[in-house]
Amino acid sequence: MLLALARYPGDYVKISHTWSTSKQPYSWLDAQELVKRLHAVYGPQRLMWGTDWPVHEAKTVYSKTLSVVRDDMKFLNEEDKSWVLSKTIEKLWPFA
Repeated sequence: MLLALARYPGDYVKISHTWSTSKQPYSWLDAQELVKRLHAVYGPQRLMWGTDWPVHEAKTVYSKTLSVVRDDMKFLNEEDKSWVLSKTIEKLWPFA
């Protein structure tokens, strides 16, 4: 269903909870595969990372929720990471 919504250019996806959707230990490779599918359909300009704070504290730490995107999602190049970690949200909610 979520992949089908990509046809609507105004739809964006927040990438979060990889730690909770995974059945594997860090770096949550099975959840990374889901993000990889979203990346292929939506592109990095329509994806944004979410911190999951404070919910993630029950199972992991902030540094891991960030590093999984920044360091472990090998399918993302540097420009993709720039979009996912900041540019997409800055485009949607432009702050001075």
